[in-house]
Amino acid sequence: MNKKETLKSSLRILKRNKMRTFFMVLGIIIGVASLSITFTIGRGFQKQITERAKKYLGSSDILVTAVKIKLEGKSVDNNLVSSLTIDDLKAIASEIPLVSTYAPVQFLPNCEIIAGNKNISTSVRGSSATGQIVWNRGVIKGDYFDDAEELNATRVALIGTKIAETLFGESDPIGAQIRIGDVPFTVKGVLEPKGIDPHGNDMDFDIVVPITTMMKRLMNVDYIAMAKIVISDENRMDEAVSGITAVLNERHHITNGESDFLILTPTFVKEKIKEMTKVFNVFLPLISLIALLAAGIVIVVLMLMSVNERISEIGLRKAVGARSKDVVSQFLIEVSITSLLGGIIGITIGLICFKVFCSIIKISFFIPWQIYVFGVLLPILVGIIAGIIPARKAAKYNPIEALR
Repeated sequence: MNKKETLKSSLRILKRNKMRTFFMVLGIIIGVASLSITFTIGRGFQKQITERAKKYLGSSDILVTAVKIKLEGKSVDNNLVSSLTIDDLKAIASEIPLVSTYAPVQFLPNCEIIAGNKNISTSVRGSSATGQIVWNRGVIKGDYFDDAEELNATRVALIGTKIAETLFGESDPIGAQIRIGDVPFTVKGVLEPKGIDPHGNDMDFDIVVPITTMMKRLMNVDYIAMAKIVISDENRMDEAVSGITAVLNERHHITNGESDFLILTPTFVKEKIKEMTKVFNVFLPLISLIALLAAGIVIVVLMLMSVNERISEIGLRKAVGARSKDVVSQFLIEVSITSLLGGIIGITIGLICFKVFCSIIKISFFIPWQIYVFGVLLPILVGIIAGIIPARKAAKYNPIEALR
């Protein structure tokens, strides 16, 4: 029997045994659909977090964040201080030739911003005049504040596009007066739109003021929360990190290894993202794989039933010249067709569910290439492995005994 005739015969048998075919396909559909959903969601989250992280950290960027320490051993939040200062950054820049530029940052969350009779609550960020280069975010209207305004702690502010829309509507906000808390500021520019940051915050609601203005006029502190440092050669990242660590350890008199700062590099962030999404990329797909293996067991049982019901058919085929390998091929083709059909339907259902999920939680929709392996090759492989036992059993029948 040639392959074409074997294929036609397999399709006829599958069509004739609709209920058995349905349950074989259903098992594969459930396994592949669940595997597709968990894997695509995991990759979707990983892609979204990675894209957001790139807005914060480029390949040649280093984040130095201040670790809050307890004042006099007390645990009250109001007594927490930070030892990271602008002078630390100046020392790093002067002692490490790899450092191109830097921008200190301080945060003030949940500030009330008032303009006329309108108000909004948002976070305010203090940064330096170099921030537009370091953070790759300039203004689309007006001007960025300059070194002189930073030096003099001038009360000027850059506002996000959504802040401008909320407080000023169609009016031009440049030169307008706003109040951050009780302190008046003049709007000098409107920031470029940036979307969502790695923490899920909308950066278009940002307000940026000079770091000195933030520290002296809004917070009355002499420390910063973090800084972004840009190096000239990304291939020497480890060298730069070692240098920054040495400078800060010396300036902060750290000798016991318990640093009061944390250094984040692109590699470190990538590893953290992988850890965060491991439950979706590893554990849940493994659980879904169990469903696919269960489908394989169902196939074995149903195919063994099929063999028992088709003993006389097998005997007749062998009596008219069919070889044992022809019988094996017959059953493997049947199980491959059902597995492929179940895989295609399962992957389609999985991607539809992922599309709906993306629209609900606002993440970008994309199809990872691995999903085609899960949806096509894996179910066929499971089906063939599951079909080997029934196929071999069918091939071993003696035609004379089978025809009795």
